[in-house]
Amino acid sequence: MDKHKKYIDNFNMPLPVYTLRKALQFLIPFLYLLISISFYLRTYDSAQVKITLLQMGGLSLVAIWLSLLFLEGKKAFSKDDLVFLSPFISYLLYIIFSFVNVPYKQWAIDDFIRYILYSFVSLIVIREFDRETIERLTKFLIVSVWIVVAYGIVQWIDVTFFPPDNIGGGFFDPFIWRKAFANRIFSTYGNPNFFGNYMVLMLPIVIARFLKTKNLSFLILGVLDVFCLINTYTKGAWIGFGISSLLFIALYIYYFTDISKKMIKIIYFFLIILAFIIMAGVVNYAMKTSRTSVPFRIATWLSTWEMIETHPLIGSGVGSFRPLYPTYRRPIIFHLEGKHNTETDHSENEHLEQILDNGIIGAGIFYWIIFFVTVTALRAMKFNIENKEKDNAYDILGYLVAFLGMLIHNFTDVSMRFVSSGVYFGLLPSVIINLSRGHALWEFHYMESGEKNKVKKVEETIPVLNKILGFIAISVLIFCSYKIISEFASIGGDFSNQSAGDSILWLASWSIFIFLIGYISYTLIKAIGKSYNLYMAVIVIIFYFPLRYFPTHYFWNWFKVKHSSDPIRTYSVYYFWGWFKADVEHNIAIYFSKRGEWDSALSFYQKVVKDNPTFIMPYYFMGNVFTDRFNMSKIYREDWGDSNGVARDDFERAMDMYEHVRALAPNYVQMHHQVGVLYMKMAEYLRSQGNSEDALRYLDRALYRFEIYQNLDPVFPYNYFRRAQIWVYKGQLKKAEEEYIKYLTGWKCDKHNFAAAQKVYGVDHEGNGIEPPLTWKDIYPQLPEIYSNLGNIYFMMGDYKKAYENYRKALDKNPDYEPAKKNIIAARLKLGK
Repeated sequence: MDKHKKYIDNFNMPLPVYTLRKALQFLIPFLYLLISISFYLRTYDSAQVKITLLQMGGLSLVAIWLSLLFLEGKKAFSKDDLVFLSPFISYLLYIIFSFVNVPYKQWAIDDFIRYILYSFVSLIVIREFDRETIERLTKFLIVSVWIVVAYGIVQWIDVTFFPPDNIGGGFFDPFIWRKAFANRIFSTYGNPNFFGNYMVLMLPIVIARFLKTKNLSFLILGVLDVFCLINTYTKGAWIGFGISSLLFIALYIYYFTDISKKMIKIIYFFLIILAFIIMAGVVNYAMKTSRTSVPFRIATWLSTWEMIETHPLIGSGVGSFRPLYPTYRRPIIFHLEGKHNTETDHSENEHLEQILDNGIIGAGIFYWIIFFVTVTALRAMKFNIENKEKDNAYDILGYLVAFLGMLIHNFTDVSMRFVSSGVYFGLLPSVIINLSRGHALWEFHYMESGEKNKVKKVEETIPVLNKILGFIAISVLIFCSYKIISEFASIGGDFSNQSAGDSILWLASWSIFIFLIGYISYTLIKAIGKSYNLYMAVIVIIFYFPLRYFPTHYFWNWFKVKHSSDPIRTYSVYYFWGWFKADVEHNIAIYFSKRGEWDSALSFYQKVVKDNPTFIMPYYFMGNVFTDRFNMSKIYREDWGDSNGVARDDFERAMDMYEHVRALAPNYVQMHHQVGVLYMKMAEYLRSQGNSEDALRYLDRALYRFEIYQNLDPVFPYNYFRRAQIWVYKGQLKKAEEEYIKYLTGWKCDKHNFAAAQKVYGVDHEGNGIEPPLTWKDIYPQLPEIYSNLGNIYFMMGDYKKAYENYRKALDKNPDYEPAKKNIIAARLKLGK
């Protein structure tokens, strides 16, 4: 109450304004702590809880802040504020334009919301965070580092001294994901790369804290940070650590020491040489220890640059990489990954992806923020040191190097595209601005001449409409809180009969869940009850109305999923709660899928797409399930996706699911190949029904889809097998032969050769040019089958010599391959051998 009295007396600040401001000043540090340390293993993605904290917590921050601005009225902003806010406002507005511009909006919602919330965090911190609040924020960040590092050490002990699960015995890490990345530690981040990026960006803040306080605990924390960073085995993070450390040293020498400028130039010269040595050393280590790391990135960067060239000025739209990349992906990627049913989500270079998403204009704003923040920080450090305020200068140094270190690391990584690291893109630059300026913007507004002692006129009567809307807003908050808590109870599981790790997560999740919902609801209800502000009530209703749908069906059609009759979904707090539920349900659906319990799996997949209609994976999985099952009896099952009383067969259901996939991303994974398989099954079914004419039409459709997929993935052998099979059925043996020849010669792969990759993967698909220790068996295990099938084609064509040669090649690869052993005898007889 003393602090509140200080604000009332010194700034004439109304209680609702004080309540909301204090909530923002507490919630942002607390949310960043939670995002750093949280994980939840009942979801499909263990980091989904971080995403949900950002989405629901971030939208709550926006609701509170907008309410605060309306309550403050004319004190909200002044023209002078634009000096500090204009880069961030410009980026926010451009992200909105970029989303309008993106072709596949449903799949881009995730990236769009993230960057919108990052921008709002920047604006909120710049306007609302005074020095006291930034000090609290720093303490929260330090606590998060201690927790994350401590669990990283637990994982290191576990992977170093305790056996894996399949051997049995003891364990040190109580959670089910132990040793998920072999000997690489990942702490609460679920991924060594993200953990490494977090260690890189937090280390300068920790070391700056040590220099400021001379407290040895910060030095110990810094050492543990580096230890964890090394044991992530993340090469990009090592480069980021090396370069940011040199940058820290360079800035410290220049601003905090009395070394002569001549000596500084000499030191800088050696630091630059050392930077190149670090980069070369890490790249050399990466090439020696990983066959994929360097060529994978180079191939992805080249493809990204080709994508940039299509819309260089304004960009392809925020979140456009995932749906567009398959068209530009180089064939070598399939060799490097050794898989065909995976997707590459990002470009492995945040800077390239910024240009891809937002074009030269949007990327220019991105670099405007970086330049503006850096120049402001450097000037402020000089000013603070000259005015004997080294403590503040140390804080600026730590946050600035953290910001630049993160950006440097993301030249070879995209950790910023994920919530765990990306949230700091919104926080770090805004903290630097406030540390450099020395005050929050709101303080300037209240300290303006005459404002400090002016008594605010209080309305004695509150309009009836305000009271009604205030009551509705409070009811909406209570109802939304009830729905979320009750639904979490249904998906969170029971406390009894759980492992130690699950019990810890259960207790932690419920404690944090109840506290956050209670704190946010209490804050907003208190502010509404004290102000009955019309605008605040409307904001709360919009942000917390607990429905997935807004009752307007065809307004802003680009918000809708194609082929869907669903109305527009509002991006409210409850909507994104649905995403969390969907991730839990998806995990359960996969569990049933692995057990072959298809009815249960399909039922949960339907729940997933209901709660998160932008989640593409369940549509694809359901399409594959219906294709594999292929029950052509027409029945009506709502839990299989049927609606309006219309009975369907599995062919119709599968096509419906694949069309949903195509609407979200036109070239998703192996969707076109799977549709081709579906058409082949339909053709086979029609032939069995005596309808050969329609069967041929479906085979033509299958060929078309296989051709599309062949252009996207010219490495997948079964695409060639199935095309050849169709040509054989059509009696066009020469075209069937061409399919196998195309595969063996790597007909599209030779256009994008990489010297670093050719030694490992050869110059064609026959395994020629591969260097040990890998062999053709590791990379092209289907070769015996391909040679044998090609031999069959030649046998049917009457070219028995070529048939014999290919059977021989098959047996050279695998002497026990039965089809070739059997057929080579027939070829010998034809040749008279």
